[in-house]
Amino acid sequence: MIVSGNKLGLFFKKLRSSLSLSFIKFFISLFVAIFIAFYPEYVGLSEIARVMFFILLFGAFLWLTEAIPAFAVSLLIIALEMLLLGFYDNNSNAWRDYLTPWANPLIFLFLAGFIMASAASKTKLDIWLAKKVLFYVGHKPENILFAIMAITFTISMFISNTATAAMMLSIIISILKYIDNANPFQKALLLGVVVATNIGGMGTIIATPANAIAVGMLGDKAPNFVEWMIYALPPAIIITFISKEILYKLYPSTQQYIRLDALQNVDHYDDSTTHYDDVPTIPSWKKIVVIVGFILTVLLWMTEPLHHIPTTVISFIPIVAYTLFGIIDSKDINSINWDIIILIIGGLTLGFGVTKTGLDLWIATLLPEGITSILLLLIICGFIVVLVSTFMSNTATANIMLPIVVALTVSLDVEYMVFAAIYIALCSSFGIALPVSTPPNAIIYSSNKLASKDFLIIGSLVGLFAPLIVFGYLYIVL
Repeated sequence: MIVSGNKLGLFFKKLRSSLSLSFIKFFISLFVAIFIAFYPEYVGLSEIARVMFFILLFGAFLWLTEAIPAFAVSLLIIALEMLLLGFYDNNSNAWRDYLTPWANPLIFLFLAGFIMASAASKTKLDIWLAKKVLFYVGHKPENILFAIMAITFTISMFISNTATAAMMLSIIISILKYIDNANPFQKALLLGVVVATNIGGMGTIIATPANAIAVGMLGDKAPNFVEWMIYALPPAIIITFISKEILYKLYPSTQQYIRLDALQNVDHYDDSTTHYDDVPTIPSWKKIVVIVGFILTVLLWMTEPLHHIPTTVISFIPIVAYTLFGIIDSKDINSINWDIIILIIGGLTLGFGVTKTGLDLWIATLLPEGITSILLLLIICGFIVVLVSTFMSNTATANIMLPIVVALTVSLDVEYMVFAAIYIALCSSFGIALPVSTPPNAIIYSSNKLASKDFLIIGSLVGLFAPLIVFGYLYIVL
């Protein structure tokens, strides 16, 4: 009884310490944001734009300090915009404008992506596909690394990076049993998943929230599903291939061949499964429904210019089909990453407020007179985004940087607006130099096979060359 009392006391002590630190971070962020926004006399900054400036700073500091969860910051931003801006001109209905991002078509596009990912995971279709591909690549280490990265890259274009990393880790752990502990190639495989999950997230609008936020901010000028792939997929493939070559040079295999027999033991269950006691079998027809729905949805997304059916409308195919056939149930709906969707809505609301209040026009006036090259400005901003996203979430970085960079870009040349939004969104995927930089990094780090310096080496290299590749490619095609 005394031991239980001691544990309870220790728990409350840790809780008070944690809450105290969170409160300190919160109020420091609040006071610093108030001071910067309201104390100096800014030339050309209207009162309503000054209030929006405070909201932008407050949200940025909260995301940076992680005083409260990232999604909570988004909800706070929405509430502040409604309360502080929605009634600013005594217009009782103006607050409704700040709720419009909740109905943005992109939200349903992202929801479709989450439901497709949940269906693939629930039926173990993702693992089944990965195993099928790996069995055909042979036993040479370089081929295995290429296959692991290619599979990871492809899956992360449509399924969340976190889920992809967790799935691939379960496969790699089985392969590592046939690799000597002293063989550095173990690190190549694990880091290959880190790179491929994060870079693969560039490939489609639904792959990462930053992509969706950029598209939402561009409005009528935004690229459609196919156009985004044209802009983002080729540089992503180039970056992944270069990274694969770097990884194999840094961590070459000391074994000429590696057996893949252990993949047989990685679970993927269906009608033929007989040895599971506590895992329900998945009828084969459900797998067929998932495959057909997935292929049909992606094909319609990619052929939108031909049939002119909006991507949002197409998104309801998997949403309706998978729930109608019982593949997705209420538990699966509850397990969807709603916090990510709230983060996207928060970013869209932030961008809407910056534009509506005219803060973007004032930010544009802050550009030093000596900087007249839009290209130089974007290159600098791209590396800043990489640096910032190394220490905070990619989504939060995009939420903060996109309105600012787009405003600065428009002040120099409005024709580069689309270029700037896509470039900044893609650069947010390159902050992978620390184990805590992204959820996939943390998942792979949990294998206890990597040190922090391993992330730092490949992450720094990617952070240096990847923004330049994206910039060069976009400069050619846009």
